[in-house]
Amino acid sequence: MLLALLLTLANIAMPQAARADVLIVHSNDVLGEIEPCGCRSNPLGGMARKANLLKKLEQANEVVQLDAGDLLFPSDSLPPMLEKQSELQAKFLLSAMDQLHHDAIVPGEKDFALGWKTFQKLRAGSKAKFLAANLYLSKSNSPALAPYAIFERKNRDGKKIRVAVIGLVGEDLKWPKELKASPAIAAAKREVHALEGKADLIVALTHEGLEADRALAQAVPGIDIIIGGHTQSFLQNPLVIGKARIYQSSFRNQYIGVLPAKKPFNGEGYELVGLDPAYDSPAEKPSQTDRLVQEFKAGIAKFNLTEVAQQTETKAPQAPAGSAPKFQTWVRCAECHTEQFDFWRRTPHARALSPLVKAGQSANKECLSCHTVGLGDPEGLLDISKLATLRGDKAISTPELNTFLESMTQAKSMDAPVTLTPLDPPMPLNQAISRIDRSWTPVQCENCHKGSQDHPFSNPMSEKVVVTTCVQCHTAERAPAWYTKDGKLDEKIAAEKKAKIACPASN
Repeated sequence: MLLALLLTLANIAMPQAARADVLIVHSNDVLGEIEPCGCRSNPLGGMARKANLLKKLEQANEVVQLDAGDLLFPSDSLPPMLEKQSELQAKFLLSAMDQLHHDAIVPGEKDFALGWKTFQKLRAGSKAKFLAANLYLSKSNSPALAPYAIFERKNRDGKKIRVAVIGLVGEDLKWPKELKASPAIAAAKREVHALEGKADLIVALTHEGLEADRALAQAVPGIDIIIGGHTQSFLQNPLVIGKARIYQSSFRNQYIGVLPAKKPFNGEGYELVGLDPAYDSPAEKPSQTDRLVQEFKAGIAKFNLTEVAQQTETKAPQAPAGSAPKFQTWVRCAECHTEQFDFWRRTPHARALSPLVKAGQSANKECLSCHTVGLGDPEGLLDISKLATLRGDKAISTPELNTFLESMTQAKSMDAPVTLTPLDPPMPLNQAISRIDRSWTPVQCENCHKGSQDHPFSNPMSEKVVVTTCVQCHTAERAPAWYTKDGKLDEKIAAEKKAKIACPASN
């Protein structure tokens, strides 16, 4: 393992890179991710791994770091329960990028998920330059951001090289009402003309999509490099159009583009570096960025578990007058559906809390939205400090609950002894379950079959589970094995995955 790590790190500083005037390191569509989702097998990405890559690159090269937008948030519309957490997460992400001396960012439409004012506040707290030559304030028609920036570096001979970066966004993308975008090609022509004699390399940092980048390369011959985002295209090799080369590096920091650049530019030596576990810091020697990631996770947990964050969330779930509560959770299902419960408890779904506890993310609402049932529903999980309660509304702590769930999955039978809480003596599994009032985690019956309400009395429930339910959580980002290389769901694989967790039919 050590030899493999050394070989990997040795290969980062490529022979071509050593001869370059400057290395351009680029990313796009990070979607707010600071640490890779632990749901993925062998997950790629993470700011701490990127820091270790950059440390190696910077030992022998001058670096310009660029990001092509949709950096801060996973969507252009966030559920209300995630808004405050997502803003805090975006602040940590920008802090990590400042720590790594990131240079420039072009905004994407998702970067405005919390509005123009929040974007302005986040931008003001960052040292990176946000650029957009064709984004204007709607009322005044004045530029919303600087059109370009010039970064000076020194090559191996001590000579300055000037890298001009022009920000360009898609005219037809969804922008907040305070902003409007003009045609990118006209803006690019204007800025390229303005940069005549001021730059050795001209980079268009775009968030408009691959087809628009093609048109840009054809229409504006003065651009050397186009680094794009929005379509999340995984270009293992650049597209060459005229003298320009177009680059995109997938999403969520899974792959980082490393581009050796010199004048005249020829595109040689480009590499997409996958941020896999080989880039993890040694456990006994965490980096500054590793410590920031831990601070982020602790900060998210503290925020979500404070009384301030819960002041509107501490009431018990309220069903409409005259109706039963929407969710009974798996503990009630297990009372009658013993065969199905005995099957379910041995599936990965029943162990879904464990990876969150292991990763220190058991109070992260973005993670919990898939690893619980009913989070954010007015009749569902409203207080994440109570992922499970005993009869009488006494909460089981998350570590205790996880220990119990792990023992539940491993129990040889329903009569096998388990420990529900440290204060309880060992008791048969079925007896322990009967003491639980609700358990909103792990992934369970009502995730697939919807809320049971007063089942079995007047709600017959649907036994059929469709793949469209599965892919609400098993997205291309979290479950790439379910999808083709171009991001389309592989129906055959999805059906096979669903079959593995499908409970036996009722008798």
